Amino acid sequence: MAIRIHTDHLLPEKTEDAPHSTADNVPLAAALMLFSSVFFVGVAALVKLAATEATSMQAVLFRSVFSAAPILAIMHLRQIPTTSNRIGLLVFRGTVGFIALSCYLWAITQVGLADVLALQQLSPMFVAFLSVLLLHERPRRVHYVLAGVCMIGALLVVQPTRGIASLPATMALLSALFSSGAYVAVRSLTRTEPTLRIVLWFSGVAALLSLPLVIPGWSMLSLRTSLLLIGCGLVAAVAQYLMTAAYRLAPAHIASAFSYTSVPIAYVAGLWFWQEQPNSWANLGIVIITLTGIVIVYSMRPPRHFVVPKVS
Repeated sequence: MAIRIHTDHLLPEKTEDAPHSTADNVPLAAALMLFSSVFFVGVAALVKLAATEATSMQAVLFRSVFSAAPILAIMHLRQIPTTSNRIGLLVFRGTVGFIALSCYLWAITQVGLADVLALQQLSPMFVAFLSVLLLHERPRRVHYVLAGVCMIGALLVVQPTRGIASLPATMALLSALFSSGAYVAVRSLTRTEPTLRIVLWFSGVAALLSLPLVIPGWSMLSLRTSLLLIGCGLVAAVAQYLMTAAYRLAPAHIASAFSYTSVPIAYVAGLWFWQEQPNSWANLGIVIITLTGIVIVYSMRPPRHFVVPKVS
């Protein structure tokens, strides 16, 4: 399926089963994103526990299948159609989400939770710049300065001399980049699509894309590892639902800022379960990324009627 991004179409098409429009509710969106962050860190922790036996792509498959299954059942009970007039954007969101998820889960198995979560949280910065790019706005010079400061923070986290700056750090940064595209697509989809359908298509597309990468080298997993990965999928379904609901209630640049709460949560989880304690420079980098990123996403606010291009 060819996917073309059109920046000249500003408003998404209406569908017969489109949800009722919801006014922005930033406090509720913040609360939902906070709980979503807790569950997403839980997903990372479960994958890390299973990494002694399972590959990262097996984790992607389990996470996707066992996220999609309960959502599909709920949609059937509530008689919510799985089809849509915006299949192109749903597939696009699922594809870039799959790439981001694959990079993220692989990085989680290689280095500390706080390091990966800090780097992955560069995605709100990418969201801000991407939304500005798509709306043809020109950032002020201070925004480029802030972006540079944020990248300095990233360098402090990866620290080339610590040995984690090569492939793991690159994968975490790629996860952040592709996540930003997925988040912008989610914000557009929430205008016409039910939350459950958005989450279902992401999990379904990710499951299908992971299959050919998993089957050739498949190895049997122990009951413990299988249960960990099944739990990962179920927890991820809740996290995705909460995140998507948050994007329904607030513009992408605002909702994404609250995802920074996952950094301190991951820091505590890594310290508690694996005694992972970033050194002083990494701690400074985490603080810089978090604070500068929040300043960026709030200072680069697009117009109130935030819109993103159609994907057909």
